[in-house]
Amino acid sequence: MRRIYREIILKLRAAKRVGAFGRGRKLGMSIEQARAYSNQLYPPTAEDLAYEAKLRHADVGVLAFPWASTLSLLYPVSATIYIATRTPASSSMVAGYGLANLGYLLFGAGILSGKFGIFGLTKRWQVLALALVFFVLGTFLSNV
Repeated sequence: MRRIYREIILKLRAAKRVGAFGRGRKLGMSIEQARAYSNQLYPPTAEDLAYEAKLRHADVGVLAFPWASTLSLLYPVSATIYIATRTPASSSMVAGYGLANLGYLLFGAGILSGKFGIFGLTKRWQVLALALVFFVLGTFLSNV
């Protein structure tokens, strides 16, 4: 528990320092001046400097594979397969059912996390908008 608390405090201090740096840059300061400004407002500790060095040297171009969103796609896929194989539904009904379930999934992801990595959606409004589109399209196809 103590370790978690220390990590939260470390990230909070880092956020304050990055915010001060960003404000300095917006005021027209050079990178060195903005860094000095951040250091003046929030003097860094050894932990802060180590954490910031780790962030700078992290491979920013490589993002982790979105396993959670990929695995969650099993829900609408399995629901679609179930309806297609176990019921006498038309193809538009099956497609509509699958898309509506995908809309439900995206709505839940939009509320809970605000992103859906496997589709490249990183903002909450994108996820919720796509959820609405899939739900409306699925409802339409299911009732044709």
